[in-house]
Amino acid sequence: MRGGGQGDMHPILIDFHWHDLFLPTYGVLFATGALVAWMWFVKRARSMGLPADPVFNLAFYTLLVGLLGAKLGLVIVDLPYFLENPRNLLGIIRSAGVLMAGITAGAVAFVLYARKHRLPLRDLGDAIAAPLVLAQGIGRLGCFAAGCCWGVETSSWCAVRFTEQAAREQTGVPLDIPLVPVQLFEAVFDLALALVLTLLWRRRPRPAGTVFWIYLITYGLGRGVLEHFRGDAVRGVWLNGAVSTSQLFSAAAVIVGAAFLVIDRRRVPERA
Repeated sequence: MRGGGQGDMHPILIDFHWHDLFLPTYGVLFATGALVAWMWFVKRARSMGLPADPVFNLAFYTLLVGLLGAKLGLVIVDLPYFLENPRNLLGIIRSAGVLMAGITAGAVAFVLYARKHRLPLRDLGDAIAAPLVLAQGIGRLGCFAAGCCWGVETSSWCAVRFTEQAAREQTGVPLDIPLVPVQLFEAVFDLALALVLTLLWRRRPRPAGTVFWIYLITYGLGRGVLEHFRGDAVRGVWLNGAVSTSQLFSAAAVIVGAAFLVIDRRRVPERA
């Protein structure tokens, strides 16, 4: 396909034509992914015989802190801009933020809440791995709809062109330029990883935590590679653009996952 095909889904799902009020497609898909993951995780936890209320609250606080962490991460990586334009802080409400910062913040909330309520942390980590990466995959479809997290310019047959002015206004995506559809690549990767982690979880590998550590390692490696095909810089880039903030988080995820995978397998006796 020379130059790439049109890449827009519809950044605005419903336009109410009243005071710039509209329902963004990204928001709907993100909320859908979060809700599906939430329900799936709670169902898994209940199948493990865990009490409903603490598990429900665990998922809620993890999601809430994750959302706040992602937006805070965006402010931190672009702090000079927001210091010069403080009014634009309100604009981060419509932004996804830095996903890896959100995952990190959510993980901290997950650990603290689970320990406080004496829930089996590693077993729950295994249970949430596939729902989490499924939500990420659905969220990436939302990114494609909005035009955010766009790819680098390319002449490849799989290139896409964004043409909606609304997408440009919301995300800054360049229009009528063939770009790598990196959002779709990551969505496929996430959904495939969700399937693999589901099959692995059903086998209940021991020690507990194995599925989650494999998630960290695999997702970190995949995300680190896909970041090379990103053309936006909003999530922060370092060393003259050689490394992104998300790649730093990805490297940390791989290191943490690999370290705990080794530690847990050497631990005797196994503890949750």
